[in-house]
Amino acid sequence: MKKKLFVLIIVIITIINLSLGYLIFFNVQILEAPEITINIELSDIDPEKTLLKTNIDVKNTNNFEINLENIRLKTTTDEGYEVANVLIKGGGIKSNKNVSFVKDIPLSFNGHSPELLITKLSGEIGANFLFIKKTIPFKINVVTNIEKIINELSAPVFEIIVDFDEIINNGININSTINVYNPNPFDIFLENISTNILTEKMEKIGNLKVICDSIPARSKITLNSTGFVMFKALDAKKLTINLNGNAGVKIAGYRKDISYNIESIVNIPNLDRLILNEKNPTFISLKIDEKLTLGGIQFYVILEINNTYKFDIEVRNLVFKIFTVKDDKNSLIGSDDNIENIIAESGKKGATTCNVLIPYYKILPIDWKTDWVMGSATGRVGIKGVNQSALVEIRGYQSLHPLR
Repeated sequence: MKKKLFVLIIVIITIINLSLGYLIFFNVQILEAPEITINIELSDIDPEKTLLKTNIDVKNTNNFEINLENIRLKTTTDEGYEVANVLIKGGGIKSNKNVSFVKDIPLSFNGHSPELLITKLSGEIGANFLFIKKTIPFKINVVTNIEKIINELSAPVFEIIVDFDEIINNGININSTINVYNPNPFDIFLENISTNILTEKMEKIGNLKVICDSIPARSKITLNSTGFVMFKALDAKKLTINLNGNAGVKIAGYRKDISYNIESIVNIPNLDRLILNEKNPTFISLKIDEKLTLGGIQFYVILEINNTYKFDIEVRNLVFKIFTVKDDKNSLIGSDDNIENIIAESGKKGATTCNVLIPYYKILPIDWKTDWVMGSATGRVGIKGVNQSALVEIRGYQSLHPLR
């Protein structure tokens, strides 16, 4: 009887174990892979490095707790260059719960193109049932495409303002303000900037010196530059600044360049403003004397220029006229337009003379209440060898006392 009871107990235990094992086996077999969402983006981009911000969101849809283990993230470029290979710490996820696994991974592309990044995520999902552990592997591939961002790199926008500053012995010094705007959502660099100043005949007559390093994203900076143009600029019909160079972006050791070429029209410098200015005036004097002769009154005229500039000045197209002045009314009584040009070398004086004879038949009708005789010399002042010139008039007054 005892033997039969023992056998019965053994049979019952065996049945229970088999049933329990079947249930466990059944539960293990129905282990479902969780819902895994991966968010990968580049962040904190700078020329030397960037961060691959990784967020792995896992939702456990099973009726029991699971574990994520041996999570490995491997990222390569489209060329196969490996930029990341790291383990991410896993953990347990309770039934019907969400858990996020976050990892910031520093990257450097070392000159390899990051336009297409392929991230492979692998690991194991496990569950424990009493003394039985069940695991299933998972593999997920994620493609991060930043080709559009890199390939849509926009050239900077330039605004060039030129001011002609000072005439020197062989040309004109210029100052320039250059406003540069970066329309891109990331910092860019500018390199190898060169400028040429050209005439309408594409003749190079000057340049600017421009130095720039980088421009922050969607920002504008102002560059101050200096340069020089030859005197030919004064006679040009059109002046153009041609500015070109390289712009680009540096992303964690990868460099992307674009070239640009900017043309900007420059106002031709005004010689009046350059020569006739308060900072460095040119002194022009007019001296008049007269005496009685048999044919009339002879006026002697001396026109003298003191050249304070570092270049030679020429006064041409000179005309000398003599007026009587009464009650602010001028009456012409004589003139001479056959006068030699004046050339005054840098730092020296130049002069010319002329004689004007006023016959007595022109003098007799003069109102003897007239107190003044005015001499007026007009001409065009310019740089020797340059066509552009500035119109000037110099006046001198003399008391009318021919009988003194």
